Amino acid sequence: MPDLYENQTFEDETIQLDGKEYLNCTFRRCRLQYGGAALKLEGNNFSQCTWEFTDAAGRTVNFMMALYHQGGRELIEQTFENIRKARLSE
Repeated sequence: MPDLYENQTFEDETIQLDGKEYLNCTFRRCRLQYGGAALKLEGNNFSQCTWEFTDAAGRTVNFMMALYHQGGRELIEQTFENIRKARLSE
């Protein structure tokens, strides 16, 4: 069972998101780290936070950047368009 945080406020912290659930939380000036493990983010508010992608997530972002600049721009743009459409339909 993942760690569950609900209706909490986090300020000026470094938070490892992997394996946790955050529901209706507020994050202010936090450094948010994500490595690729399962997590749930729902109804949260983020203000002046920075995001870091580490481990598998970081490798995926680096792969997508390389692909974008090596002729795969259309694939990456379509991926983001699919993400935008999925979000609107929720």
